[in-house]
Amino acid sequence: RILVNHDEFIVNIDTKWRTHPPPLTTTREEWYGHKSVEDLYCLGIVKEKGIASLRDLRAEHLPMLKSMLQQGLDAIEKIYGVESDQIRCFVHYQPQFYHFHVHFTRLENEVGSTVERGHLVSDIVQNLEMDPLYYTKRTIAYKLKKGTPLHNLIENSY
Repeated sequence: RILVNHDEFIVNIDTKWRTHPPPLTTTREEWYGHKSVEDLYCLGIVKEKGIASLRDLRAEHLPMLKSMLQQGLDAIEKIYGVESDQIRCFVHYQPQFYHFHVHFTRLENEVGSTVERGHLVSDIVQNLEMDPLYYTKRTIAYKLKKGTPLHNLIENSY
């Protein structure tokens, strides 16, 4: 399932990519141009503990972010035949789980990339280049689903 294994991160096949050919019984050569690439969904996960979300990113993380972006896009093109201009690379805020990770999806796949939740990695890089502490200062609006613990806490406080 691992596409890239770097000292600082991995890029793998996301479990949400349900149409992917079985990785244990299908050769990588068969993945190239496979009809399932329409649903492409890969995940980059940092190995460093302590980076929980977008809020924890600093300028010191720029080399890792740039490397993950480039190596993830290169691997996707080499393994699946999908060019980088057809891939959306983003993070969620608030994330589904609090260990920093990056989503790689096809442009046609809009799951999780809505404006209230998805933040493009290219924008994150640019923001950190402008201000190394950008995400410690920035107010970040996000959609809060009804019934979540935070929503319930807010609802019950009124």
